[in-house]
Amino acid sequence: MPSGYVPTYVRGLDDLLGGGIPEGNVVLFTGTPGARKTSLVYHILHHNAQDGRRGLFVALEQGEKDLVAGMQNLGLEPLSEKDLYVMDTVALRGELEERETEKDWPAIMRYVIQESIHGDRREIIAIDSLDVLYALGSLVNPRRELFHFFNFLRDLGQTALVISEIPVGSTRLSRYGEDFLADGVFLLRHYDVGETGVQLRFRCVKMRRTKHEEGYYALDRDPNGFYLTNVISRQGEHLLSR
Repeated sequence: MPSGYVPTYVRGLDDLLGGGIPEGNVVLFTGTPGARKTSLVYHILHHNAQDGRRGLFVALEQGEKDLVAGMQNLGLEPLSEKDLYVMDTVALRGELEERETEKDWPAIMRYVIQESIHGDRREIIAIDSLDVLYALGSLVNPRRELFHFFNFLRDLGQTALVISEIPVGSTRLSRYGEDFLADGVFLLRHYDVGETGVQLRFRCVKMRRTKHEEGYYALDRDPNGFYLTNVISRQGEHLLSR
């Protein structure tokens, strides 16, 4: 049974988690549109790959070239496929376009993930995103099918980071109860600050096998990467310096 931690390389977050994400956990990254969920997950895989933990990023929303180029603009330079493989399922969807909605995409995802894990010994898996997986084909019984999909990810023994989206103003963390299926939940959403300001806030809702704080923190990035601070009390003023 895994006993270590996968660091997030987000300044301030690993300390809050007691070292990072417990190995083998399935973690849901949920939040509103534009809340940097993809960037944060890619950041975690990228830095872990540089540290020797091979990653697999299953890209359902963007093509591999666009995704890597976007991340390069954030200072995350492309890595070798051996270290971090971006699986371009957008190209695969194009090949299967005529019968796309008839395919059993959860089954396809299970197959391609297993092949990559067994062939290249990947330690961290990311799926971006569940919402596209829903749209690719109708789920007859979403809760049951997602229950099996999350158990599949957990049974692999690798750490899995799964991205999902919630509408602005929603009080729910997920569409079909994915937050209950996951071992951990990170919530990202924007908050208005003053009359014109907006702040991105981060909250660890839960994380099995850790003792963590549950309050909100401000999430931002600089040339050195992502970092957490306490939330803004008034427009332009942080309660806690970096």
